[in-house]
Amino acid sequence: MRLPPHGLTALRMSHRFLRVLLVRVVALAAICSCAVSAQNWKPQKAVECVVGSAPGGGNDKTARTLQRLWQANQWLDNIAVVNKVGGGGAIAYSYVAQHAGDAHYLAVVRKALLANHILGRSTLNYTDFTTLAVIGDEAMALAVRADSPIRTVKDLVDRIRVDPQSISVAVGSARGATPHFVYALVAKSAGVDPRRLKVITFGGAAESVTNLLGGHIDLLAGSVDNVIPHVQSGAMRVLGVSSARRSTALPDVPTLKEQGYDVVQGGWIAVMAPHGLTDAQTAYWETMLERAVNLPEWKRVLAEDALEWEFVKGPAARELLKKDYELSRMLLGELGMVK
Repeated sequence: MRLPPHGLTALRMSHRFLRVLLVRVVALAAICSCAVSAQNWKPQKAVECVVGSAPGGGNDKTARTLQRLWQANQWLDNIAVVNKVGGGGAIAYSYVAQHAGDAHYLAVVRKALLANHILGRSTLNYTDFTTLAVIGDEAMALAVRADSPIRTVKDLVDRIRVDPQSISVAVGSARGATPHFVYALVAKSAGVDPRRLKVITFGGAAESVTNLLGGHIDLLAGSVDNVIPHVQSGAMRVLGVSSARRSTALPDVPTLKEQGYDVVQGGWIAVMAPHGLTDAQTAYWETMLERAVNLPEWKRVLAEDALEWEFVKGPAARELLKKDYELSRMLLGELGMVK
C-alpha cells in the first residue's frame, strides 16, 4: 500500500523529530551524569595531609586532629599525615604544589607563606594553591613582667613616642612575622616610625619568654599561648591582644582595638590544595572542613592551644589572604625589609 505524498512527508517529519528528540535525550542524560558525578566527587586513593613541621608541632597537631575527626565520624578513612620539614614550610608547600589538579593532597598553611614570598625566600605564593578554607586564628599578645611600670598600651605608646628605642621588644625568632607586625602597627597608630623601634629576635618563643622574665627585655610580642602559663602564675601581665574579639583564653584582657588602636592582626591557619582543582573537588573539601571545625572536639582542641575559632571558605577566604598579602607587603616595606 502506497502512502499519499502528504502522508510520506508527515512520516519523514515524524522520524526526523524522533531522531532530534533522541539526540537531545542522550545529551541531557550525559549532562546529568556529569553533574551527578561532579556533585558526588570523593577521593579515589589515599589522601596526604602535608605539614612543614615535625610530629608534635602546631601544624602537625592541626592535621592529625582533622585526620582523627574525619576518621572517627567515618567521613574519610584513607588519609595520612605526611611531615616534610625544612625551609620554613617551603619543602612541604613545594611538594603539594607539584601535584597540580590532584585533590588527594592537602597542606596546612600558616601566614609565613606570604612573607616568604614577599621577601624572596620562596617562589610560592597563596595564589599557587587552591585555598579551601581558613580554619583558625592565633591571636597575638603584648606582654610585660608583672612588676613593669608599663601597665597599659597607652603607657607603652607614651614611652615610644618620646623615644622609640627606650623599649626593647622580643618578636620571636624572625623579624617580619606576625608578632613584629602587631608591635609595628601599634607604633604606626601612635605616629612612630616602626623602623626606629628596638626590636630583638631570639631562637624562638621560649627564649623570648625567658629573657622577658629575666629582665633582659621590656616587652614581648608573641602568641597568646606562650604567655598564658606566666599570666596564670602571676609573673606576666598582658597589655592587650590583637584579635578582633577578646581571647577566650584571656577574657579579662581588652583587645588593642578596644583600647583605641585599630590593630587586628592574627596568625591564621588555612588548608590548601594544589592549584587547578575542579569546583566539585573544592566543594568536597570545603564541606569536609566545615563539618570538622563545627565539632565540639575541634573547638576543645583550639581552646587547649589558645587558638581562636574561625571558618572562612571560598571567595571570602581568598579575599582574606589577598588583603593580608597586601598589608604584609606594605608593612615589610615600611620596616625596610623589602629590597
